[in-house]
This record gives sequence, C-alpha cells and structure tokens, in this order.
Amino acid sequence: MVFKKVTYFPDNDSGNARFEYFQQIVTVEPMDMITAQYTGDLKKAGLSLFTFLYVDFLDTSGTLYALVSSMGYIDEDGNFPRSRQAFAADAISTIFGSIFGCSPVTSYIESAAGVEAGSKTGLTAVICAFYFFISIFFAPILANIPPWATGGSLVIVGSLMCRSLVKIKWYDPSHAVTAFITIMIMPLTYSIGYGLIAGMGCYFFLEGTFFLLSLVGIEKPVHLPPKEENVKEVKELDVKEGDVESDNDKEVEAA
Repeated sequence: MVFKKVTYFPDNDSGNARFEYFQQIVTVEPMDMITAQYTGDLKKAGLSLFTFLYVDFLDTSGTLYALVSSMGYIDEDGNFPRSRQAFAADAISTIFGSIFGCSPVTSYIESAAGVEAGSKTGLTAVICAFYFFISIFFAPILANIPPWATGGSLVIVGSLMCRSLVKIKWYDPSHAVTAFITIMIMPLTYSIGYGLIAGMGCYFFLEGTFFLLSLVGIEKPVHLPPKEENVKEVKELDVKEGDVESDNDKEVEAA
C-alpha cells in the first residue's frame, strides 16, 4: 500500500513560494497597485458590471434568504424584516470594495456558522469585522491554511441548514426538480448565483412544458401531500400504541 504525503507546501516552485510567504508571519502589503485602478474601456466595463450585477444580486438574495429562513424570520409572503436595509448595506459594501480592487463585498454563506451558534444581531457582524481587520496583518498565516482544514465546518453547517428543505413542495414536480437542480449545482460550481440561475431556468422550462402539454389535454402530474386529518389519525394511533407499550412494560416490571 502506497501512502501519499499531504502537505500545503509541496517541494516545487509554488510550494516553496508559499512557504516563504508563510515564514513572514506578519506583513502589510502595499495597496497602490489595487486602489482605484479603473479602466477607460467602457465595453469591457459594461460587461463586467452586468456580470457582477446578476451574480452579486443572486448570491446575496440566496444567502440572505437561506440565513434568515434558518432564523425563522420569513413571513407568509416570503419576506423578512428590514430586507431593504440588508440589501442596501450589501450594495454599498460592493461599491466601496471595488475602490480597493476587491471582489464583490457581499454576504457569504459562511455566516451560517454564526447563525447556527445563535447570533441574531448586528453585534456579531461588528465582532467578525474586527477579526477580519486583525487578519489583514496575519495574512501569511491565514492564507496558508489548507482548504481541507476549514471545509469540515461548512459540511456541518450545511447539514444543519438542510432542515429548511422540508418547506419545499416535493409533491409538485416543478418545485421538486428545481430544488434538486439548485441544490446540486451550487456545490459543483462553487456559486450560489449559478445554482439559482440553473434552478430558475429549470423551473421556467418545466412550467412551459407542462403548459404546452395542458393544451393537448395532458395534465401536470402532482402528488398531493397527505391530508392533515390523516396525519392526525396516524399521530393519534402512534400515541395510543405508545401508551399500550408503556402499559405492557409496567405489567412486565410488576410481574
């Protein structure tokens, strides 16, 4: 059996360069190369603006909705309190981030770790921002933490957030297939936005197909969920069976 060494500093040019950067421990990189580096090519700038618009919008929408849903703040209409302020803060952060050459400063699904820990106020974001500021000076250390050292926490958080999947209308093919495609595309493409685009495209395709089939007399197949009355009867039956089992256990113990 052959075992392969796992290291983030392999014995090659990239590994050696990474290790040399890691040895600096604390450093402050100059920002003159990234600050306010704008272009006069409006054609490329327009394409970039359009790309960032739909990717950032979909990423933010999907992330905020998932986080707020896990916190239980979604109302019957699918809205949550102060959503306008949340989207405005994200947009303003993106504008200021572009000045320093950063990728869109948007909400990330890693925030789910804090939500699952019980955070529900802006104080959590302020504390995280402070730690992010400190991390600027320790970039050589933090930049060399391997992905497999942090990926496990996201798996745990993702499994905890899966409880929201019970709200999907699994009995409706359009909703079920769309949800499945969305859930699968997100981890495969490392993008919430691509997952939402694939899900919406799948939904429109299925609804359009079912509409065309309805014109020729083929109805949309829908597997209705069990009625509440039947569910109540099953629950009552389970309770009665549990009472009978507990009575039998008491009789056995008495004997």
